[in-house]
Amino acid sequence: MAYLKDKKRLNDILLTSKDIKNNKEEILNIVPELIICVNCTQNHPAHIYKVFDHILETVNRVEFNLMLKLSALLHDIGKPYKKVTVDNVERFWGHEAASAEIAKFVFTRLGYEEDLINKLYILIKYHDHKTFPTPDSIQDTINLVGNDLVPYLFKLQTADLLSHSKEYYKLLLPKLNATKKFYEEIYCSKNE
Repeated sequence: MAYLKDKKRLNDILLTSKDIKNNKEEILNIVPELIICVNCTQNHPAHIYKVFDHILETVNRVEFNLMLKLSALLHDIGKPYKKVTVDNVERFWGHEAASAEIAKFVFTRLGYEEDLINKLYILIKYHDHKTFPTPDSIQDTINLVGNDLVPYLFKLQTADLLSHSKEYYKLLLPKLNATKKFYEEIYCSKNE
């Protein structure tokens, strides 16, 4: 029963908080698996925040939609377990799959519905998947996540990107926007 109260409170925080950072401690109490992210550095040119602060920035940047908020909250939870330093730069290869597994455990414990957990798992696992504005690349992404999740994936990726260094997102955001536009023009118009 306690977990159901935690789930309800987490939903309330995510869907009403204008700045999730005001609820930092409460989120860590509800999802203690995030504690390891608090002091986890990201010494990498693309990053300006420690892992937990980056996560909170991403949560703040997605729209008020429970699936987007939950996927943003745990999209990088696996980073501390995958952290390696190569040439004085911290890397997190494979963190997406680790994050998806941890998220599945957390969401199951909190009592979320299986269908939602499966969608969150997919969004988190593929949140760093690169899609380009070509039919083959778009089809590859549709095959990975399912057509219904592609718009959510692009929204999560946009929020995640905007939570990086300005130099990094200024370079990549136009490419992501071009891909989103291509997808919407070609694939969404087919379904109308």
